[in-house]
Amino acid sequence: MVSVLIVTCPCPLSLGAPSALVAAAGALARRGVMVQRLDAWRALASMNRLYTDKTGTLTEERPQWARTTLLADGQGEERELTRLAASLASWSTHPLSQALVSAEPSGTRAVWRRVAEQAGAGLEGTDERGDLWRLGALSWVQGEVPVPSSDSASQVDAPCVYFGRPGHALVRFEFDEQLRPGVPAALAALQADGVQVGLLSGDVSARAQKIAEQLGIREVHGDATPGVKRDVLAAAQAGGAIVGMVGDGINDAPVLARANVSFAMGQGALVSRANADAVIVSNRFEDLLLSRRLARQAMRVVRQNLVWAALYNAACIPLAMLGYLPPWGAGLGMALSSLLVVGNSWRIGR
Repeated sequence: MVSVLIVTCPCPLSLGAPSALVAAAGALARRGVMVQRLDAWRALASMNRLYTDKTGTLTEERPQWARTTLLADGQGEERELTRLAASLASWSTHPLSQALVSAEPSGTRAVWRRVAEQAGAGLEGTDERGDLWRLGALSWVQGEVPVPSSDSASQVDAPCVYFGRPGHALVRFEFDEQLRPGVPAALAALQADGVQVGLLSGDVSARAQKIAEQLGIREVHGDATPGVKRDVLAAAQAGGAIVGMVGDGINDAPVLARANVSFAMGQGALVSRANADAVIVSNRFEDLLLSRRLARQAMRVVRQNLVWAALYNAACIPLAMLGYLPPWGAGLGMALSSLLVVGNSWRIGR
């Protein structure tokens, strides 16, 4: 009876999965990827479709300011408009906003009241004189006013933001962006491994398509609001795909929460990091590829551990019930089985 009680202790069985997942999470933590939900490992290992944001995810965290263009119907002095725009941009963590702040480091900041940020659109705030200003996408600044063809965002090759009064854009700020090191190789490896990659960007379609062509991405969704991103991901899931998402902005938070497994870049907005299953603190996109490889290895080790625990119990329980296994032998077998399971999981960390 004592031998049966010892042999049926579920230690090896209960250690099989947690030990492997914790070992994989520890290995990723040393690399710079902080796993927040271990239950996402199974989805990551079997992920067959990945959607990614563009600005701050595929490209460098902070684009460089390139040029300022006063629009044809713009009014006011360029220096003053730049100062106001940079001051309003300081209220946002969006990469383009932070790049604009860096472009005007020494200017006197304006006092803003009732500042609000619309995810996927831009900022608005009231200045000291009570005038309302907007900074962000052209459609956000222009409102319902028709966009002049000469100032159409589709004709601007570089990432840009507009600044002005509601319904009246006054100035356009253009930026240069560069791909993060390792992004092309990581995406190519994912695609070669059977993962379909899609681009979900709030940027205009022409610029999203341009980046996608450089990276060999066929599925591109530009001008994507948070709602559009969520709908695209939901449609993929409805088709049976196991979907991953990687992003960094406030507008990525809903789709990060909806994905089967999600990653947020370390420099991203707090709300996106809170809704992600893992945070790439290193900001190296190729660590996403490493995470998937470790997840697949972890799931293989979990299956090995569970098979061993099942075989151990299947062999030893009948021996204990028939009296052929003394208590000391049952205790030794149970301890060695647990050590074997933990040691097998430890290989992942190496």
